[in-house]
Amino acid sequence: MNKIRIIFLISVMLASLPRLSRAQHQTLGPGSCGLAQNNCHAKENAWWKDDAHKVTVDAFYDDPAAYEKIAKLAGVGADAMLKGNQTCMTCHGTIISGKEGREVEDGVSCESCHGPGSGYKDPHSEGDPKLGVQRPGYIKGLQLGMVELKNVDKRGMACVRCHFITDQKLISAGHPNGANFSYVSGIKKVAKHWRRTPAEADLNKAPFEKAMSAKGPVAQIVKVEAPPPAPMPTATPSAAPVVSEPAPDAIPVETPSPATAPITTLPPAQRTIRPSAPSRAEPMETNQSNATPLLLPPFPQVSDTTSVPQLLLLLKQRLDLLYEKTKGR
Repeated sequence: MNKIRIIFLISVMLASLPRLSRAQHQTLGPGSCGLAQNNCHAKENAWWKDDAHKVTVDAFYDDPAAYEKIAKLAGVGADAMLKGNQTCMTCHGTIISGKEGREVEDGVSCESCHGPGSGYKDPHSEGDPKLGVQRPGYIKGLQLGMVELKNVDKRGMACVRCHFITDQKLISAGHPNGANFSYVSGIKKVAKHWRRTPAEADLNKAPFEKAMSAKGPVAQIVKVEAPPPAPMPTATPSAAPVVSEPAPDAIPVETPSPATAPITTLPPAQRTIRPSAPSRAEPMETNQSNATPLLLPPFPQVSDTTSVPQLLLLLKQRLDLLYEKTKGR
């Protein structure tokens, strides 16, 4: 029984060795592939220099303002979005091991898809290339961290990692989710650095869609708009207060506080009748009913051109005449 347990533990440890070794592999950078092993990847390196993957980091330098807004909303400072230890460069650049705290200078390159190359860089070229996947170097490379991109399912997973975004924080910040990415068109471009013509299985989008489903749906972002301002209350005309008029024979009585005290009325038996004052429109009666009317000549005509001294002189003459006419009365 103890032997069975020991054998089981040893098998588990052996199975985990490749995984542990892959975790320790380091990214060397794009220059390590095209210049290594007698320049065996010179053709692929030349293709990469003209491919869109190479310039994925250039836009951060050329037009930083366009990316700073998304970076800030995603929780990455504008001064840190180019550093290898931040979210942006995990897809927009090649993070060289040991330089994670520095700004990334290279875009997506060989190791971004094929895996960190410190373990497989030299041994993966061993054997006759005509052997294909049976080549000893290829088999050894898979054990040392190289991604098996000849497998369409693993290739789809490699593309989905950055071409299909489900992170809610990034999407909320305005980052495209990649749901409309054309996998087949992308493969046709990438296949230009292959050493074979793409087969029908290579141009099938099913592996990519399978990887999308495994990664999860795109987070649904609901934009909450501010509610419209409440309408200002309109002043509704209040009903006029109903004031009861006193009876025709009631007389209001004044109180010490007319502003607040209510108006009361007295019955007709208690009111005092006062004589009414003569109306101003009616002439007062005088004892001079037999007086001779005072006749004066008409006032001289004046115009707008009459000066002030002339008006004063005419007025003085008029007063003198009036005085003479009334002097004997």
